[in-house]
Amino acid sequence: MPERDSRPLAWLGIQAATAGRGEVALEMDGRSDFADGDRIHRGFLAVLAQSALEAAIAADAVPGQAAWGFDLQCNFTGVARAGERLRAVARVIHSGRRTALAECTISGSDGRLVGTATATFQPAEADG
Repeated sequence: MPERDSRPLAWLGIQAATAGRGEVALEMDGRSDFADGDRIHRGFLAVLAQSALEAAIAADAVPGQAAWGFDLQCNFTGVARAGERLRAVARVIHSGRRTALAECTISGSDGRLVGTATATFQPAEADG
């Protein structure tokens, strides 16, 4: 799940919806202050996706393991509108000794696809 006590995620209103081993869904309201006109700025969608991807990797990790992201690819396929609830569902698709890869879909309130994302991570020991 997202980092506890994360001030940026709290400010954005990103909340956990569901979680399982290697799969996480996060949600965020498309606030009007995130929008240019009535369209949510895609940078906010990228933060939602990255947060879900990191949470999925963390949900798949063994105790004492962390992972550091070094690549994020976002593709926006639709428009997210101010006032709608956005959902990012991420799952781990590869978890190896040297790298881990996760993919994410971002959807609007009505279930339409707004974007996709992938991220690559390097496993590491967790900080104390």
